[in-house]
Amino acid sequence: MVVKINYERIRTLSDLIGKLGLKTIYNIEDKDKQLEAMRRLYAETKHVGYVCLLAISNALISYRLSVKGEKYWLEFSKELSKTNPSLRYALKNIVSFLKESKLNVINIEQKISRLRKLYSTNIVYVVFNSPKTYAENITMLWRDLSNVLNANPESKTIVFSIKMFYYAYYASTGERIKLPMEIPIPVDFRISTITLTSGLLTISSQISFANKVKLLLNKYSDIVRMVWKEVGENSNIPPLNLDALIWVFGRHISFKCSKEEIINKTIDYLQELFGKEPNASAKRLIYEFLKYY
Repeated sequence: MVVKINYERIRTLSDLIGKLGLKTIYNIEDKDKQLEAMRRLYAETKHVGYVCLLAISNALISYRLSVKGEKYWLEFSKELSKTNPSLRYALKNIVSFLKESKLNVINIEQKISRLRKLYSTNIVYVVFNSPKTYAENITMLWRDLSNVLNANPESKTIVFSIKMFYYAYYASTGERIKLPMEIPIPVDFRISTITLTSGLLTISSQISFANKVKLLLNKYSDIVRMVWKEVGENSNIPPLNLDALIWVFGRHISFKCSKEEIINKTIDYLQELFGKEPNASAKRLIYEFLKYY
């Protein structure tokens, strides 16, 4: 079995994404339900540091959920927005939500243990009292989190926690952090799928497409991160910003649907999201993302 990088496809996708530009991706982020959840939290609590701390904390344990991520984050914000901004009670508030909501119960004790480890460090104090410190150096937050949790800095939840801090700070202050190229994309099922359907990577094996996706996710996630970093650098779009683009354009990918059905559903979804038909560049990107489906 051989996993190959298709550099021609990297150039094609980089060119299309670069033409869309960061401003378009910012517009996509503005429609993200996770960002909406952060806006709700800030609207109710009015505390930048508290919102940022809750975002990081929840992101670090957002895996193997009982519902879709969008629903989980909206429910999280709904319940935590009822709490008072407090560093002393932040951990207790999150644990109460985990136990009462039943939306994130798989490995719950392991997740709570991870949170307790985080809350035993100085990071939570800095985030709560001076979130701007990390907003001005988000790479430092990325390194600090991986160090205190003894985790791979490129692992999905560590990187995702940085994305959610980015969202939380923006939702609370209106200031968008300029993300660095070095922080990778969080590799999940959808990212792995688009990596294959777009032809960025090919796997020479007779196994099913679904199993190839699982293989990328479980064994070759480092190569997935590498090709999206190449796309990011070539298009001048940081990988963490690319995540929102891929999430939206890959939303309707399903092994139960034909390529044409997925394309039509994606076009309809983008039209619903932005109130107008996607332009030619956006439609071309949909086709290129699904070229090898």
